[in-house]
Amino acid sequence: MVEIPGRPVFNMARKALALVLAAVTVTAATLLPGAAGRSQAKPATAAPLAGTQWRLVEMQSMDDAQGTTRPADPSRYTLQFNGDGTVQLRLDCNRANGGWSAQPSADPSSGSLRLGPLATTRALCPPPSLGEKLGAQAAFVRGYRLNDGRLTLSLLADGGLLVWEPVQPAGQFSASPDPKLEAAIMRASPDVMGQGNAGEQGASRTRYVHARYDLNGDGSEEVFVYLMGPAFCGTGGCTLQIFRQSGIEYHLIDSWAITRLPIIVSAQRTRGWQDLWKRESGGGAPTTYLRHTFDGQRYVEQERVPAEPTPAGTPILVGDPGFADGLPLLPSR
Repeated sequence: MVEIPGRPVFNMARKALALVLAAVTVTAATLLPGAAGRSQAKPATAAPLAGTQWRLVEMQSMDDAQGTTRPADPSRYTLQFNGDGTVQLRLDCNRANGGWSAQPSADPSSGSLRLGPLATTRALCPPPSLGEKLGAQAAFVRGYRLNDGRLTLSLLADGGLLVWEPVQPAGQFSASPDPKLEAAIMRASPDVMGQGNAGEQGASRTRYVHARYDLNGDGSEEVFVYLMGPAFCGTGGCTLQIFRQSGIEYHLIDSWAITRLPIIVSAQRTRGWQDLWKRESGGGAPTTYLRHTFDGQRYVEQERVPAEPTPAGTPILVGDPGFADGLPLLPSR
């Protein structure tokens, strides 16, 4: 080692050590979990959930004192699983974004599930609101189950259940029960919704389907109700009712005794509300569309046009629902 001034042996050893460390670093980055390469990997996702969107039906607590809580307007609480491993939640007036990962069990209709971490806006939503509570519980979701078209999320340590139903495509009819809506329907038609509505063996002679659409852009959806049965149908169609939701109650906006589906919601507005095209036929008369505009209280008739071409707009209550598709409407419900 007499050649210390030039340090050739020391420099050679240092270069060799650097090469070894570089090789070890590359190997670790390639093979070890949690290394840099992992940041580009997508979370493991469950195929049944990827690409689906849901709205909240109820929050079930294991504490009997809290019981079951249902949102006044389910459309204000939604959950969307994207195929890229990201998730979006609507929490009333707030929004949350983050990631999700799931591991299906042997039966892919159930498995483990994690949401988050979530970045959430912090606006103060007017009461009553479940947004803050739902956002807090999302962090404790640990499992999922798909059953009868609904999604149930279980919370950590049997902390409760979050029950969701699919978000229907725009305008698609639904037969999901809504006790508050049913009470409003009965109030709107007291003369035909008495005990005489029950047929043989208690079977309801009236059924209904519904669809939601925000007609005035206030963020709360109005409800289109189509009533079917001997008291509500004739040769020209069945009864259509439109309700506006205020808090947890529904209030009738308008009702038409003869309507054929679907209803067309026009992009044109009158007094801030979108115009409606209602299809009418029967009794030997040709099929036509009748335009209705909002006068500040209800919808009023305007011009009538031929059925062809179909007026432009968004069709509502699509899917050609029949009596068998409807939900029985009984005074006892």
